[in-house]
Amino acid sequence: MEFTLDVFTLNCWGIPGVSKNRKERFEAIAAYLQKSSHNIVCLQEVWSEKDYLYLKNSLKGNLPHSHYFYSGVLGSGLCIFSKWLMKDIFFHQWPLNGYIHKIHHGDWFGGKGIGLARIQIGERLINVYCTHLHAEYHQDDIYLAHRVLQAHSTAEFINLTTAPADISVLAGDLNAAPGDLSFKIVTQLPPLTDPYDKDLDLKDPAKLKSLGTSDSADNSYADHRQVKICPEGKRIDHILYKPGPAWEVVVNNFGNPLPNRVPGQEFSYSDHNAVSVQLHVKPLNKTPDVSSNNDDFDETCIQAIRVCEEAMTNLSKFKTYCLTVGGLILIILIGLVGYWPNGMFYDIIKICVTGLCFYCLILGTIWHKIEMNSLKAGLSALNNYCKTKIHQRNALINK
Repeated sequence: MEFTLDVFTLNCWGIPGVSKNRKERFEAIAAYLQKSSHNIVCLQEVWSEKDYLYLKNSLKGNLPHSHYFYSGVLGSGLCIFSKWLMKDIFFHQWPLNGYIHKIHHGDWFGGKGIGLARIQIGERLINVYCTHLHAEYHQDDIYLAHRVLQAHSTAEFINLTTAPADISVLAGDLNAAPGDLSFKIVTQLPPLTDPYDKDLDLKDPAKLKSLGTSDSADNSYADHRQVKICPEGKRIDHILYKPGPAWEVVVNNFGNPLPNRVPGQEFSYSDHNAVSVQLHVKPLNKTPDVSSNNDDFDETCIQAIRVCEEAMTNLSKFKTYCLTVGGLILIILIGLVGYWPNGMFYDIIKICVTGLCFYCLILGTIWHKIEMNSLKAGLSALNNYCKTKIHQRNALINK
């Protein structure tokens, strides 16, 4: 009845035409996975379907079952490979996914969300979740509320779908380090266990320093400005797990499995470092504890509510700004009717100014309404959790 999961995750940085050494890196990733012992692989930022099909063909010998989660304009970038049959597949797209006008960030175009593959190993069921939360982009974190609500939506989705599984595993780029609000939401609500806290070998300081996954000094694509601040990098790529009530998990191994450079090359496998964990799952030798105590999430929930409320305030200010600018441009355009000089140059100016006017008005109306409703939906769910906890506590007091 015991079984072992060897899980691997990597943000592959596979943006066609942008990511450096993409072809060579995907070939190296495939070569590594062909020889590895990993039996479940979760990848992010596989933005090209051709790259996914290349990996699928390369890994059909040892990881014959796979699925690519199609979504949005570019695709979610998420895919899962497995040694065992995928019994069920589902993708949940988040309502908040960044901004359409932030084209250089591109998160909105990916239609991001969380993918679920329910894998069957004999009579055992394994829920494997793959996801990629919104990035910070090393600037004022204008996406904090988006990432927080993505984390909450992810946590709720996992919380509502783990029941049939003997063990659930979440792997991916959370763009959140331990201690960050988004990370606390994901780990406290379902709840999920971080193998970092279970691996006794992590008492070794050398191993602790090697676990950074983003902008670490040993990665050839790291941002040197970030390396100066934190040479070991941020641990934002994770594999988290939750055993069923009748099972327990032993962490056999945990770390960054890939070498710092692709063999024979001067570059790394990706701009992120990979993460792998070996989980030995066995029946619990004692009576299962079915009690649920999410007291740790109470304060986290309150923090998330504050972030959402602040985001709604800022969004209202942004609406006023867009409508003011758009309205002024419209008034100027109407006032100058009949006074515009003739000529192609002035026609181009009129088209550009008119486009800017409509751009501001759309951001202040349609786009504002979409984002505000998404924020309200997330805030309502968080408030409902707090109300439920208060009701439960009052019921215990009245007893």
